[in-house]
Amino acid sequence: MRFQADMVAHCLLHALGATIFAGCTYYDTHVLFLTDPDDPHHHVVKQLAFERDRLGGRWKYLTIWGLTCQLVYYCLAVVNDLFGSNTFDKSKVTKLQKIRDVFFTSIALPVGMLVSIMFWGVFVVDRELVFPAILDAHYPALLNHGVHTMPLLIGLLEVALERHNYACNRLSLGLLLGFLATYLGWTLHLALVENLWVYGILRVLSWPMRVAFMGVNLLIGVCLFFLGKGFDNFVWGNEKALAQVDSTKKRR
Repeated sequence: MRFQADMVAHCLLHALGATIFAGCTYYDTHVLFLTDPDDPHHHVVKQLAFERDRLGGRWKYLTIWGLTCQLVYYCLAVVNDLFGSNTFDKSKVTKLQKIRDVFFTSIALPVGMLVSIMFWGVFVVDRELVFPAILDAHYPALLNHGVHTMPLLIGLLEVALERHNYACNRLSLGLLLGFLATYLGWTLHLALVENLWVYGILRVLSWPMRVAFMGVNLLIGVCLFFLGKGFDNFVWGNEKALAQVDSTKKRR
């Protein structure tokens, strides 16, 4: 009975995550900043849409990279709920669960946490550097929280409710740092070749401070990976240890 309740909770959480992030993706892609000539703020919305769509479009923003990761993960998790496994017993783990676990623990969780923490951290210090006040009237609050808050909240809830097997640190950190380095390389390309700084905070910093800021972001990403791993171990450590003991006994 408890097993069935756990399965229902997992399925509902993953369906909820997939629905939220799919909805945010659709709104961000097809609805946000649509212009209406009769709107008194038409020229403002048109300018916002122009700034957003030029030179790489929505893919300039780490928020969109993170949002896409969340959508991919929760859709994958739904498929795993239907056709895969959910266990710490390595002899019973399906390939689908292995892919799900590596993607979540290495990229989806730490990147989701990074997006949420960095966005709201900079927002508190000086919102004009990351989310200018002019956006308030044209960027729905629900969408803002969907892309900047929910990755952290649902990600932590996922850790608390779902079993995940962590890969070795070398693989996990390699994937995470490769992902973040690719994004930072993309933003530097836009800055050096197109003279476009994606975020205001990078525009106002000197080059040494920019390099330091990017390095700190990578370091924070690594720290968030280990924070997520520590939280997972706090919740599931005993069950993982028992699964390891059972596995050892079976091999004997």
